Amino acid sequence: MTTTAEILRGLPYFADLSDDLIERVCELSEQITLPPGTVIIEEGSESEEMYVVVEGELVVTKHSASKEVELARIHPGDVVGEIALLDEAPRTATVSASAKTLAIRVPVAAFEDLLSDPRVVRRMFRTVTSRLRGIEDTLRHEERMAALGKMAAQLMHELNNPAAAVGRSAQELSRINVDLGHEAEILARSLGEGAELATPDPPEQMSSLERSDAEDVVAVWLTDLGVSDAWELAPALIESGWTTELLAEAIDQLNPDLAAHFARWIALRTMAEQVVHEVGIGARRISELVRIVKEYSYLDQAPVQEIIPTAGIEDTLVLLKHKLRDVEVVTDFDENLASVEAPGRDLNQVWTNLIDNAADAMEDGGTLRIR
Repeated sequence: MTTTAEILRGLPYFADLSDDLIERVCELSEQITLPPGTVIIEEGSESEEMYVVVEGELVVTKHSASKEVELARIHPGDVVGEIALLDEAPRTATVSASAKTLAIRVPVAAFEDLLSDPRVVRRMFRTVTSRLRGIEDTLRHEERMAALGKMAAQLMHELNNPAAAVGRSAQELSRINVDLGHEAEILARSLGEGAELATPDPPEQMSSLERSDAEDVVAVWLTDLGVSDAWELAPALIESGWTTELLAEAIDQLNPDLAAHFARWIALRTMAEQVVHEVGIGARRISELVRIVKEYSYLDQAPVQEIIPTAGIEDTLVLLKHKLRDVEVVTDFDENLASVEAPGRDLNQVWTNLIDNAADAMEDGGTLRIR
């Protein structure tokens, strides 16, 4: 087994120290093996030792804004815990092993021996200064991100409220439009002796050319009848299944002076129903996008949590739908896929980059398979 003295002499931090100082430090120090997840320094605890990493890795975290923020990674040859010992203050962060780690525990008495060498003092101050700068930058960034996340969450909430209100108004407007239509139909029928106005069946699937031809036929029929804006009204009638035969049947028993107005009323009512329907779809779409953005960005949530990776992929596909218009997306997800503990926001950024790059590589269309 390699002795502690041999290990320290092989590290740049201690390589040029005297044998006498190395021996004094090693008499009080000990090698320790840390399984992953082992906490060796607890935030707020008293300062009693520093650690030298020989193999593996330590992670430094701090509690900030209701979550744990990673401040630094300590690699072989580096030391940790010296700041609190120099300041004789409680620990300002938590240190744990991110992997199986071999470290040397240097107690406060051995640490004071090290301070007798000015070279060690200079190295410690350089390390401390650099680390404090990094911690300050990290915490400032986290505070800004927390504030941004809070503001974004509030914005999502504010967006969702009017979207929901629009959806409710669209439903109410649809009901009112139907009632108005019934009343107008009764009034129109009072001037004629026709039967009740029939509701056409949804049209069969048509190609673009067939639809254009059908719109032309209806527009010409409306124009001959004396209906204004015939070419603007025809598409809505075709979309709802109206034909010239059904329109002719609807106005058959009406006063000729009223026929054109009644035909135009049918078209306007049909168009209004479609617009109301589109408004409802738009409102639901906004609400759905707000939900997806909140889940995608994990606003106001801890950075690491239990997530199902495929949920993030599906949300990403929705957000990138505009880039995937000409791409066939095929997903093959295991229905029994277990949840994992992971940084959901970071994973979603990975899915975004991968899918975005795939879309860019298929400018002329193609198939995107996600398994």
